[in-house]
Amino acid sequence: MFLSELPSVFVTATDTDAGKTWTSCQVLRRWQARGLSVAACKPVASGGYWQGDSLLSEDALQLAAVTGQHPAEVAPFVFEKPASPHIADTAGTFDLPTCLKRLAALQSTHDRLLAEGVGGWCVPLSETLMQADLVRASGLPVVLVVPVRLGCINHALLSAAQIRRDGCHLLGWFANPIEPDFADFSTNVEAIERRIQVPRIRDDAA
Repeated sequence: MFLSELPSVFVTATDTDAGKTWTSCQVLRRWQARGLSVAACKPVASGGYWQGDSLLSEDALQLAAVTGQHPAEVAPFVFEKPASPHIADTAGTFDLPTCLKRLAALQSTHDRLLAEGVGGWCVPLSETLMQADLVRASGLPVVLVVPVRLGCINHALLSAAQIRRDGCHLLGWFANPIEPDFADFSTNVEAIERRIQVPRIRDDAA
């Protein structure tokens, strides 16, 4: 399976700083190359920064630069502290129905929607909600980004198992060459491919 062939998806990863946004931008560009209208949504973002009166997410800015959306449309909930959302959301403003309405609206007006998660898979969005609750309610299939480096086999298989355990549909996984000099890239990818039980998704341009 290639990036351009994906349906609307939710992109998650084995951990934070795994390359979700880079991968998401690649998916969006591949869709656009097919002539599809695309939208992105980062329902929850931590580690925002102030620009005037606006709290911005760097991830949302990168996604918006590809899709042409306003960053505020991409990221409805941005928190300043670079921490798990249930910690960063000191005012308790996160609202699941608002996120779901935003996702549904974007999906109804575009050929493809890409939603990008926050951190890894098992992230609390509030004291009562996990990221899996948002994904399950959205109905979007999941793409797991795996940064190929030491430890990635364990992280990939554990994440895949938990996604399934949470009742979400794991559509496939993407091997992100985050460390170009990593000598065991191929052997680690092969080890994951044999065990993860879903297709590896490849970049059309690779």
